[in-house]
Amino acid sequence: MGLSLRFPGTIVPIESQSILTDGMIVRVGSADNTVRLPGGASPTTSLLGCMMRPDGSACAAGDTIDLVLGGVYPLIAAGTITRGDFVTSGGTDGSVITETASAGVNVAVIGQALESAVTGDRVAVAINPFMKQGG
Repeated sequence: MGLSLRFPGTIVPIESQSILTDGMIVRVGSADNTVRLPGGASPTTSLLGCMMRPDGSACAAGDTIDLVLGGVYPLIAAGTITRGDFVTSGGTDGSVITETASAGVNVAVIGQALESAVTGDRVAVAINPFMKQGG
């Protein structure tokens, strides 16, 4: 995927409680108007969006970042993803994996992959956070 496939929708400035780079997904932070990295893979806590910093630089905790709340943005794959898969947190590093919730288990989804990818690739995702129950 070319990193030019960036069509962010709503972007808001918000304070980061974590060190982040472009394309990392986040959840709501522990204080008002803050975000932080997910707590682990396939979380049951809602995901919020992803960091936008196309120059590739990292932010420090306490920095104001651009947070993508919708649109299409290239996220960081942490496994094999097939276009059309719903994706969720791949761990505490801000990456994404295919959502595979078991029956009756809730999992936070950040959006739907628009293309296929493998670990380390950037994968275009339609950002649309929601909670899904496996079935």
